Amino acid sequence: MFRITVRGIVQGVGFRPFVYRLAKSMRLRGYVKNTGTGCVEIVIDRDVEEFIKRLRDEKPPISEIHSIDVEEISDIPLDDFIIEKSGGKKGGISLPPPDVAVCKSCLRELFDPRDRRYMYPFISCTDCGPRFSVAIRLPYDRENTTFLEFPLCDLCSKEYWSMEDRRYYAQSIACPRCGPDYELIAGDLRIKGIEGIKKTAELIDEGHLIAIKGLGGYHIACITDDDVVFELRKKLGRPQQPFAVMARDMDVVKSVAYVSEEEEREMLSYVRPITVLKKRDRDSFFAVAPHLDTIGIMLPYAPIHYILFRFLKADFIVMTSANKPGEPMFIDDGVFSLNLDGVLRHNLTIYNRVDDSVIKFVGGRRLIIRRSRGFVPKIIELNSDLNGMAVGAELYNSITVLKDGKAIVSQYIGNTSNFRTFNEFFKKAIDFFMRFVDLKPDFIACDLHPLYNTTIFAEKFSKRYNCRLIRVQHHFAHAMSVMAEKGLDKAVAITVDGVGYGFDGTVWGGEILLLDFDKGIFRRIGRLESFRLIGGDLAVEYPLRVLFSIVYKGCGDYGILSYYERYLGKGESFELFEKMHERAIKTTSLGRLLDAISAMLEVCFERTYEGEPAMKLESIVKPFECENRPKIRKVEEDSVYSNPFVDEDWKVRRGEVSVLEFCDVFCSELERYISSRDKDIRGEIAYRLIDYIAKGFAEIVRKYVKMGYPVVMSGGVTYNSYFTPLVRKYIGDLYLNEKVACGDNGISFGQIYVGRFLNDS
Repeated sequence: MFRITVRGIVQGVGFRPFVYRLAKSMRLRGYVKNTGTGCVEIVIDRDVEEFIKRLRDEKPPISEIHSIDVEEISDIPLDDFIIEKSGGKKGGISLPPPDVAVCKSCLRELFDPRDRRYMYPFISCTDCGPRFSVAIRLPYDRENTTFLEFPLCDLCSKEYWSMEDRRYYAQSIACPRCGPDYELIAGDLRIKGIEGIKKTAELIDEGHLIAIKGLGGYHIACITDDDVVFELRKKLGRPQQPFAVMARDMDVVKSVAYVSEEEEREMLSYVRPITVLKKRDRDSFFAVAPHLDTIGIMLPYAPIHYILFRFLKADFIVMTSANKPGEPMFIDDGVFSLNLDGVLRHNLTIYNRVDDSVIKFVGGRRLIIRRSRGFVPKIIELNSDLNGMAVGAELYNSITVLKDGKAIVSQYIGNTSNFRTFNEFFKKAIDFFMRFVDLKPDFIACDLHPLYNTTIFAEKFSKRYNCRLIRVQHHFAHAMSVMAEKGLDKAVAITVDGVGYGFDGTVWGGEILLLDFDKGIFRRIGRLESFRLIGGDLAVEYPLRVLFSIVYKGCGDYGILSYYERYLGKGESFELFEKMHERAIKTTSLGRLLDAISAMLEVCFERTYEGEPAMKLESIVKPFECENRPKIRKVEEDSVYSNPFVDEDWKVRRGEVSVLEFCDVFCSELERYISSRDKDIRGEIAYRLIDYIAKGFAEIVRKYVKMGYPVVMSGGVTYNSYFTPLVRKYIGDLYLNEKVACGDNGISFGQIYVGRFLNDS
């Protein structure tokens, strides 16, 4: 006989009943069962090659097979093929699937008055429903999920145990008789079940703000009328940050936004992400996405959404995560602290917070902005003999665990400088994934910044588990996140973002790096011309300070900035900025440079959310054919590193660095803008400066392309709809992140890549 061990997303997706039916069709003897670690173990008596081929070809739609191991064993006295109880040998990694959008079969039943699950908001089967959000431990059986609190009724039990039923072994099945349900609480109102959902739709249509508990946490829903959305902004303290919108169907999406075939395919996939789309009318949904030409839209993905839209008059509703800025989304009755007009809650425990995923197509390529629901958890193969943990960056945080050559990136966690996010979300995610995969770490990787909560946590973690502490430089981690995805041993990397702690203690953000693991080469070969952040974090918040710094360096004085005095804040003056200038920290951040362009063109003078000035700048850009000749000078500075991380053996020496100068070009464009006072040329100036940077970076990189180095690019500026296509235009082939986020949400995956390098140290 043969024992077959299948690893991947093979639990909670109807894999065992599929195997059972396949084996029966081939008249095989044996069994199938879940192991204690989430793998599926299959024993058959013959025809192993044909069985494995059909296993791969005919598997359930949302399952994923990562590996199949086969060993010959002694005969087992079985006369038939059976499904055995879960449990057995340990070893290997397998995971429950991500939370999956409701399938077409369940939708048909949901709106069939003859079906016993008619209008039941927790309808699901083996092809859809909550998975990761309710998983407590492995193996992924009902008793190891929060559905344990809802014993199956006779009818559900019959489906669960019927091998021919599509709900056979579907761990999340339920019905109105035995499952969870909704309840609306609004003032003195307390309405259960479908009547509560109907009333919720009525309240939303009337302009009320209602919290709705979904698969992975609470959302706040309201109509998209400007006055209602502005009221929501006051409640949440989010004056400008764009909100996500849920649309009734694809037809209404296309009526307000341009949708490509690729975007439509992603929006209709089982992930159902929020997709950043170009508005047809820039002025539409103004309060939802102020001063932006894009809007984030998602389609219904849970039964509760479809039921709501059955009763709603509105075709669009705001559907944003219920949390204060920087804090994790609510998953419990803490949501009542927001003092909204009502709360539609259910009584199924959410064990793992899972926010909505966000994607954006840039130059025809899908980029992940926030990797969460639908994407997590999934295994990414990584060739490493070491097991480890990476704790990511401070903002847009995620963590990654590495075990047995497989990396698992957590859901989006968020801002770990926030007390609640760090203590209630980050630490719980660490505990959950370590326990889930039974991790015994050889190392822990963190950011180089010494004051991040994640860095301090990693220091304590390394002592607690007696494992190696690795401090990975932020931009090398960005580069390695792409290299790890593509299986690259060497690359020249363009890493562009807002803030990253550099090896020299300054703020990096516009870097060209060379990484060659085979030769042990790690260099900073290019960068933006440096400028200063006057007031440190205040310069991040108020881009006029960055504008002053660049102009002061490029022009030698600040007289030309008199036009901008009206935008100075209370207690600010350009004379004061001049006194502060020489003491301010240096940066090479392309993100901050884009902020300065935004201020120069009178687009945005205060950042109220991450990336705001650059996003609003992107909305006014007007492409055109322009001629730029980048100015690049060579300097000698500390730029050759023994490793892309700091440990006890880290060393640095001097080397040649290509510096892309831009202050002079910036000042020329500023003079042009001020002399014309014509706001119609803003888009042209913005494009010219973005084109200049892209062309300059391409020129620095070109030498290494000729030497055979593939080009990778990562970092938050990669999401810019103009910069990334221009870099591709001037360089040619360019590798971007596909499996993890380009921004800091993907940093932990880049950090974990050092596990491969540590094998040779």
